[in-house]
Order: sequence, then C-alpha cells, then structure tokens
Amino acid sequence: MVDLTVQKRTIEKAMVLGSTGSVGTQTLDVIRELGLEVAFLAAGRNVRLLAEQIREFHPHTVSVADEKAAADLRELLGDNTPEIVCTPHDLLDTVRTTDADIIFHSIGGLEGTATAFAAADSGKRVAMANKEAIIAAGDLIFDRIRASGGDFIPVDSEHSAVFRCLEGRNGTVNLNKILLTASGGPFFGRSAEELKSVTPEEALAHPTWKMGPKITIDSATLMNKGFEIIEAVRLFGVPEDRVDVVIHRQSIIHSMVEYTDHTVLAELSYPDMRDCIRYAATAPGTAKVNASGLDFAKLGTLTFAAPDTEAFPLLDAARQAVRTGGTAPVSLIAADEEAVAAFLAKKIGFTEISSLVLETLGKADVSYDISEESISEAARQAREICGNLIKR
Repeated sequence: MVDLTVQKRTIEKAMVLGSTGSVGTQTLDVIRELGLEVAFLAAGRNVRLLAEQIREFHPHTVSVADEKAAADLRELLGDNTPEIVCTPHDLLDTVRTTDADIIFHSIGGLEGTATAFAAADSGKRVAMANKEAIIAAGDLIFDRIRASGGDFIPVDSEHSAVFRCLEGRNGTVNLNKILLTASGGPFFGRSAEELKSVTPEEALAHPTWKMGPKITIDSATLMNKGFEIIEAVRLFGVPEDRVDVVIHRQSIIHSMVEYTDHTVLAELSYPDMRDCIRYAATAPGTAKVNASGLDFAKLGTLTFAAPDTEAFPLLDAARQAVRTGGTAPVSLIAADEEAVAAFLAKKIGFTEISSLVLETLGKADVSYDISEESISEAARQAREICGNLIKR
C-alpha cells in the first residue's frame, strides 16, 4: 500500500508524462497557476499541441513517439527545438534521472506501466493519474518508491479524496470501509436491454467530467469504477469487500471513508481534476485558489443510489478479478482496452464490451508471479483472446 504520511517537499520544477492528453493539459494549467518550471514534457504524436506547450513552458527536453514525430516537431519549432528523445529506452532513462521535483504521470493504459516503474525509481514525488499501472503492479511500484526515497500521491479524483481523508489519521488502522462515488455516467437508470442500442457518440457524452475517449467509455460501462475498486485495494491495502461504490449524480462528494465508529469523512468540491493535480504538487499543504467555493444552499440536494450491476456487469467483473489476484486484473484491463477500441470503431455494440471482457477473463491464464514480464505476457494474451472474439 501507499505511504499515507506525506513529507513536505520543495516543488519548483515539474516533469509531465502525457502532456497532450486531457489530464496532461489540465496539469499544465496547474503548473501555470503555481508558477512551476517545466523540465520535461512527454507526448506521443500530437506534435502540434506539444509545439505550443514547448513555446510556452520552454522545457529543456521533450519526448515523442518516434523519429517521424521528432522530425515533424523540429520542422514546427526550427531553431528553438529542445533536446528530443524518441526511443522507449531514452524516455525511461530520462524519467529515472530527472532533475524535476515532481513527476506528473498521465500516460494512459497499460503502456504507462514502464514509465511508472521509472518514475518510482527516480526518488522524486510521483503524482499518478494512471490507474492501470497501479492495478497491474502497485506493490512493485510502491516498493520502488520506498527504496528510492520518493513519495506517491494519487491524482484520480476518488483516490485523491480517500488519500486526503486518511492522510495523517494513523493510516488505515481505524478504517472500516472506503466509499467510492460514481456519477453513473450517461446511462444511469437504463436497463441492459436499453443499452444494446447505445452509440459511441451517446457513450462519449459524459454528464460531468471532460476526459479522453477511453476513460469516458469506461465511465459509461462502469468499468472505470471497477478499476477504481482494484486501485483502492492496491493503494490502501484493504480487501475489495471493504470498498463500496455509490452512485452520486452531482459529483460533489468525490469519495468517503468510514471509520470503525461508523463516522464518515468526505471530500467535497466542484468536479475539477485540477484540484487533485494541484494537491499532488502542494501536499501536505494546500494552495490558495482564486475561485468560488461550494455554495451549499445553491447545491440543494445531493442524491445517492446503489449501482445496477445487472445492467453494468463490469463492476462485479473487477471484484472477481481482484479476488482471483495475480495477473487477472491485467487481463481485465487489456481485454477492456481491446473491446472499447472495437466499440469506438463501431465493430461491436455497447453491451458487447462487457460480454467480450467477461469471456476473455474466462479464457485467460493467471500468473501469480508478478513481474514486468508476466504483466506484459498477460496483457498480450488477453488482447489476442479478445481480438479473436471480436473477429468471431
């Protein structure tokens, strides 16, 4: 589990992994607001947006996906091009040896696992928005964090909220359960039958959060909340049956913890990822923000409901995966990535996402020897199985 005691650090210089994605661009909003220096930006192939970020933040080094992207970036920037790395080896080496004080990690999916290991080895503060790496290899990452002298703060809104509720309160000793809140996505209240006709355009219309397409679809299927159950198990060292999910449509309460005396602490704010990102940079303190706080009279009513696991079976699939243990959660992630990509490409229907993921889990091997190699092999096998099922 993660260390819930945050040591005060001087945070002046930042590294941003995944700077052109949804969380990455919001991270740069916070960096701009806090006046931090940017040492390094890592992107994929969105070199036009990366060029704009370079012109504003002047990092001394950047990373792109390959030589083609590097050539395109040089053409855009001309003589003002910083040092560019474009191989996985060079990216990982740069992360491990960075002179930044904080590494914001927002590379999505299992592909972000290698950079998560490198960040953990750096001895710096790691602000982690990638849940898949924690699900796949959380204990290995936390061991590396402790060995390097770094520290770790989750940026996912729900786990940031739980972290803040537990921080400085004797860890999880008196914790009874964690309550993760969920907006319910765009299809709250619909039956399994009604979900069969859902289109990608409808599924991408999230009622609360502005996110990338993959995580938005995962929110619509409740797979994202299932991932967050496993993430909570990894982060806070509690069994999955002590992690509850409650639908909270207003997204004002970001999550709660119940102590053994049945009192509950909650973190509340307007839904804005930048709050979690900002806290990761300022913890254990908080920044002063020039924005309006919650107006409870205007909010009026906050509502809560139990999730419908019949219409959204991936919530229970996540529970089963973490109970199975080993590489089962890795297979869950990889199968979901394949199925969501097929849905967005309009090759399968919305409810087929869950049926394909469940069938893949039933066919995938499970290894209990967790390593970078076993994680990679489990992901490869699950992608192959799910891909064959999609073709079928």
